[in-house]
Amino acid sequence: MSHTDTSTITPPPATPPVSGAAPEINSLRLLGEQGLLRIAHKGAVYTLRTTSKGGLILTK
Repeated sequence: MSHTDTSTITPPPATPPVSGAAPEINSLRLLGEQGLLRIAHKGAVYTLRTTSKGGLILTK
């Protein structure tokens, strides 16, 4: 398994939504180098993170 130096990676800009479509954003832009994002929603805090295999998981 190779290690990628993410310190030089610039996240791509958010893609503007196509008429009637949901907006799309690159996960690196949301999760950053840590691969982690905390989301406050209706009084609860959720954590979105990357898995060891490169997937995403959302936990409460």
